[in-house]
Amino acid sequence: MKSQSAETVLHLMVLKEPQRSADTLLGFLMGVNVARAGAIFSIEGGVRLFVGHGIAQDVLDWTVELWRREERSLQQGRLSRSDDRFLFPIVRAERLVALVYLAATQLDLGSLTEVAGLIGDAVLRCARQPSAPSAVESYLEQTSAKEIARRKLVILLDRHEWNVARVARELQVTRTTVYKRLEAFGIPRKRIAKDGRVSVATSY
Repeated sequence: MKSQSAETVLHLMVLKEPQRSADTLLGFLMGVNVARAGAIFSIEGGVRLFVGHGIAQDVLDWTVELWRREERSLQQGRLSRSDDRFLFPIVRAERLVALVYLAATQLDLGSLTEVAGLIGDAVLRCARQPSAPSAVESYLEQTSAKEIARRKLVILLDRHEWNVARVARELQVTRTTVYKRLEAFGIPRKRIAKDGRVSVATSY
């Protein structure tokens, strides 16, 4: 961790993959401090788990409770301890940005001080990055409104076994409107017989 090249690599990781770099730094701290469990919490909008190893619900509850009791002290950069649980505040530009939790018998403050800046940068950078769009959001962004309407109509038709009257009722339109949409979207009209056989009509 002390070599210039390792520090440069971590700085680059923070820029490109802040959460992954924080996870790497947490692993380093857990190794140095022989910690049974560890976590980094962001405090933007409340205490939230950023990365963690071996963390159970009781740790989350303990951290939130300690934050409620000792927020002022932690904001001032003071370490908090309860038995073999430590909560180390990460302060950047005189502002608390994160908390490091370690379950260990003793704490090497030098190791924490060494990587505190990188952890703070990683948490801040991740907070500034827009969250990745969900699969649904990505689909909606890349698909035209006409195509979305066409696919919705096909889904409804399949759901109702191509019974146009039922589809029209669900869409709250007339059957004529459904037929017009089928034609406009170029969807071949299907007929499903009672025995399950499917035939395609040539006209609407």
